[in-house]
Amino acid sequence: MRDFVQKQVDTLSVDDGKDRVSVVQYSSDPAVQFYLNTYTTKREVLDSVRGLRHKGGRPLNTGAALRYLRDNVFTASAGSRRSSGVPQVLILITGGRSFDSIDEPASALKQLGVLTIAIGTRGSDPRELQTITGEPSYALSVSELTDLPKVQQQLESSVEAAVFEVTPELPTVIGTLSDTSYCWLQKLLISATVRKSK
Repeated sequence: MRDFVQKQVDTLSVDDGKDRVSVVQYSSDPAVQFYLNTYTTKREVLDSVRGLRHKGGRPLNTGAALRYLRDNVFTASAGSRRSSGVPQVLILITGGRSFDSIDEPASALKQLGVLTIAIGTRGSDPRELQTITGEPSYALSVSELTDLPKVQQQLESSVEAAVFEVTPELPTVIGTLSDTSYCWLQKLLISATVRKSK
């Protein structure tokens, strides 16, 4: 999962301020590695991601992690630009079913305007992932976590579609880049990023 997140971060535009990244690990409880406004360069973000060590622990409380993101990551004090109209995207990667309820926290993120894309292994509950995303086409699956690279293109397409869907149009300006927020949520990592659309 760490390598997969590194590859995704490597495609972002952190150095020019268009993208921001946050990483949080969780199992029974979430633990932030860094917030959206902690680092301003891609090198800093990648160095921190490379240094991650698996948190471990049981049970897997995805609901608590989603709630943590809402209250602590998708906030202005943590570097979110949601109040400025920047689209927010959460990317969840999980290897199992949640032991706590995901309904209320997933709904709360949707009410904030956070678009969620979920990637689960065969140990995950597809219905749970669809509940979290609210959109079946944003619930992706792999057999094992080592197969994450197989969904990279599908993930990028889903992210682009999600960003396009929520990015306001600027009819008088052609070629303007709009910022977008992503958040990675995984059993191992939660990474929140702010990224430009096409």
